[in-house]
Amino acid sequence: MPQYLTIAADLEARISSGQIREGERLKSERDLAEATGVSRMTARRAIQELVAKGVVEARGGSGHYVRRAQIQQRLTSLTSFTEEIESQGRTSSSLVVLSETEAADEEVRAALGLAEAAQVHRLVRVRLADAEPVALETTFLNAAMMPGLIDQIDFAQTSLYRHIRDAYGIVPTKAEQSLKATLADRKTATLLKISVGDPILNIRRLTRDGNGNAFEFVRSSYRADLFEIKAELNLNPEPKP
Repeated sequence: MPQYLTIAADLEARISSGQIREGERLKSERDLAEATGVSRMTARRAIQELVAKGVVEARGGSGHYVRRAQIQQRLTSLTSFTEEIESQGRTSSSLVVLSETEAADEEVRAALGLAEAAQVHRLVRVRLADAEPVALETTFLNAAMMPGLIDQIDFAQTSLYRHIRDAYGIVPTKAEQSLKATLADRKTATLLKISVGDPILNIRRLTRDGNGNAFEFVRSSYRADLFEIKAELNLNPEPKP
């Protein structure tokens, strides 16, 4: 095996074991070359190998750093944020920005199939993984299907899906979701602790229960530096002649 691959494999193993932590700066090419007894060119190729694999990243002039593990957003099953985060060995929590019952706006009425005067519960939360802000989520819920919801639970600690299953018998069964890459505005950047203009993923989701009734419409903004979208695709059977 070429020396640079051996060095890269050793660094990757140390990263995986936690000896070199997420966000930690790697040794410079010169220091790595001296520590391993190879040329700077070989040390450079070892670091470039890790960059190509997505294990480390270059930060403009300050060196190379271990990338934080990406949070996967799977498009193959319908889960809550809490379930998704905790299934990946992380701790989920929320900061509640707003919770109130109000008249639905035009987009929400159309999505949920509501009359003009219909009410929705609006819940705005900053979603955290391991205490780090990762998403801004605004949820609109058909108030007629879950009366009194806003006053029932602490939305900072309790899974919304879990509660509406237990309290109202509403089981999220099917969802339609769209994604769009965009840039963070000032409000989103402030709440997610990123810079204005940083890339984010805007997600719209309409969720239905087992009877096909739309009960939830969500507008979310996810940090693009922390999330990756994962979808499972199957080849359609060949059409019959």
